[in-house]
Amino acid sequence: MQNNRLLNVVASTMTLAAIPALVSACGGDDDAEATQPVPTEPGGNSSGATQAPSQANHLMVDLDTLRGSKNISAEDKPTQSCVQLNMFAKNEQIVFRVRIYDPTTGQAMDNTTIDKIEIKFKNGTALDPMKYGPHPKDAPNESFWTQSFVIPEDFPTGALDFTVTATDKEGRTGTFTPIHYSPSALLQILDKVRPVAAQ
Repeated sequence: MQNNRLLNVVASTMTLAAIPALVSACGGDDDAEATQPVPTEPGGNSSGATQAPSQANHLMVDLDTLRGSKNISAEDKPTQSCVQLNMFAKNEQIVFRVRIYDPTTGQAMDNTTIDKIEIKFKNGTALDPMKYGPHPKDAPNESFWTQSFVIPEDFPTGALDFTVTATDKEGRTGTFTPIHYSPSALLQILDKVRPVAAQ
């Protein structure tokens, strides 16, 4: 009986000793620094969690692009216009659709709280301020911000860099800047020309 108890104690000790090695093998860190308690922050917060700022000042900008109806023939409009795209031929219409979110409430912002939203291309072109309204006009629909650009035939091909900057009536701003990597940039202008169609 005593021998069995001794074997059980030894086995338990070996199991406990093996735990740090198993943790380390799974990506854990068993050094002394990792076992130190999290210092208590002023105010008694010892959770180590990042504290949200009391006042969020940067608006959140959500954006997508689609092909508009300009220069699309009547028979092709049902299948080729209002289609989400990021590659456009010249003479095609890029439609920018945007929603702005309040960083404090997470709610979408409309024209009662937003002062202006501006789209600027890297080449210096600035589009007219975006407009807010329902799309389509008849229900069922949704309201968001839109602006469009018809690509001229002499417009450069390749990546189209741009920014979208929103400003609300309290002076807060937010800017959308797409990740720039030319082969897979958010907007690409193709070396193709769509014929001008009668509207």
